[in-house]
Formats: sequence, C-alpha cells, structure tokens
Amino acid sequence: MSAFWDAWRKEIIRGATLFGAVLVLFFLVRYAVVRVRQRVAEQWPVALKDLGDLRELKKLSELKHVRGIDIDSDRDPRAGPRDTAADQWHYRGRLGPRQWVWIGNTNGSVTVEPAKGPWLEVTAVKTYHRSDPARVRIETDSSPEGIAICALWEGGGGQCAAGDFKPSALRRNDVAVDFRVRLPAGARLDAMTVSGAVSVAHASAPLVAATVNGAIDAETSAGPVRAMSVNGSVRARMSAFGDTGEVSLLTVNGAATAELPRRLDADVEATTMNGSIETDYPLEVTGKIGKHLRGTVGAGGRKVHITTVNGAISLKKAT
Repeated sequence: MSAFWDAWRKEIIRGATLFGAVLVLFFLVRYAVVRVRQRVAEQWPVALKDLGDLRELKKLSELKHVRGIDIDSDRDPRAGPRDTAADQWHYRGRLGPRQWVWIGNTNGSVTVEPAKGPWLEVTAVKTYHRSDPARVRIETDSSPEGIAICALWEGGGGQCAAGDFKPSALRRNDVAVDFRVRLPAGARLDAMTVSGAVSVAHASAPLVAATVNGAIDAETSAGPVRAMSVNGSVRARMSAFGDTGEVSLLTVNGAATAELPRRLDADVEATTMNGSIETDYPLEVTGKIGKHLRGTVGAGGRKVHITTVNGAISLKKAT
C-alpha cells in the first residue's frame, strides 16, 4: 500500500485538486447565472409596469416561441422591397405642463425630436410589402394626464388607452408604421414598439422607452429614464439631472451604455453575464465569471441600474 501511495501520490493529489477547482468553477458559474437572472426578473416587471404584461406583449406580437425572456422569431415582416402609403397620418395638439405622451407601436420605429414650441406634432408613415396599409389604423386617446397615440392592426386586437397600451398581433400583415414625434419641452414620454428601434433626442422630462426587437437610443436632461430591450443595444444619455434622475437600463442581448454628467452623485450598480464593464468613474469592476460593478459616486442618492445578459456595459462621462 505504501508503495502504491508513493507511486501515485502526485497523480491523486493533482486529480483531487483539479476536481475541486472544477467544482468551485461550477458553483461560481451557477451563482453568476442565478444573480443575472434574478436581476432581470426583478427589474423587468418594474420597468414595464406602465407598458402592460410582458408575456402578453410577446404573445400578441406573434413571436414564435416565448419561454421566460427568450425570444425566437421565424420571420421579419419588414423584409423585402417596400412601398410607402400615399396617405400619412398627422396630429398636432397643445400639451399642458408635465403631461405624458404615450406612443404605442407593434411593427415599426419611433423617432422623437424636440419641438420648437408648445405644440406636440406626430406623423405616422406606413410602408408595406404585400399587405393593405388600410388595415392598420392610428388611434388616439386623451386623459387629464396626457395623450396616447397608437398603431393598431386590423384583426390583431390591441388597445390604445392613455397609460395602457396593448400591442396588436400582426396576423401575417407586413405593414410597418414609423412614428416621428416632435416633443415640446417638459413633456413626458412613454414610447414603445415590439419590432423596431426607439430614438429620443434632446428630451427634457422623464421618459420610458421599450422595444422587444430593436435598439434604443434615448437622451433627456431630466430623469428618471428607463430604457428596455430584449434583442438590441440600449443607450441613454443624461446631459443634466432635473430631479432625482434615476436611470434604469436593461437588455438581454445587446450592449448597454449610460452617458452621465461628469459631476455625478449616484449609487451605481451594473451587471453583465457575458461581456465586459468599462467605467469613467472611480468604481471597481469585480467578477471572473460575469462582471459586476457596485458603488457610490460623489454623495450618492439617485439610482443608476444597468443590466445585460449578453453584452458589454459602458458607464461614461457625457461630453
């Protein structure tokens, strides 16, 4: 027995060490995955509380498979040559102080620019491949809190109500609607689409931007700002903070970038499962399997949360 131990001692010790290392690595990976999933599960329902139930949203948008937060779509309804409908839809109206503008879409982009005066102006342009653009209608709904403007597909259900938009099912309809919004200063914005990009430039009030398949690029000088995508990058730029200015960025597949004022007072937390974290602020990045950042900048106070599963995170000082 002693001779056997002397002959195989190094190999036994090496094997035991390797097994222990593999075991530790397994538990580290499992812990990181659980942390990221928990983070997404915690943030997503809160961030979408004004946008309806996420599972219903995915079902209505005719996505082929929904399981948790994974999405797989078997077709692109905007692919191929497209024609532009002759008739464009226009809206022009005056907003009261601190009122909301809700833009709801299923297939198409939402582009927001600053208005030159107190008037909200919205244009909806329909493009199509084979389907009839007349089968998609634009509806509005007003309330004391603001106005909702939505695209609804015929036969696909959906609901356009102030603060309560439910997207339509496409039903093999390839019509897309692109919204262009001129937003008055101080107006609050809640813009959502299922398939398409959301771009918001030079807003000056709280905003929410959400899409399932598409990128988000949002800028405002007064938070809070919440930007969420499932498949797409998310970028938010805060040129200044008009209030407590909470920032919440969430994506599953895509990079997340926050550009914040150089002089910042915030409690920051960022997590990615597969990707790097870069920061211009004096914060430490930790983790080997998955990256995590948590810390206080300046005096702290406002919350900055950034989460992605597959993608890099950048925390930059805005120029």
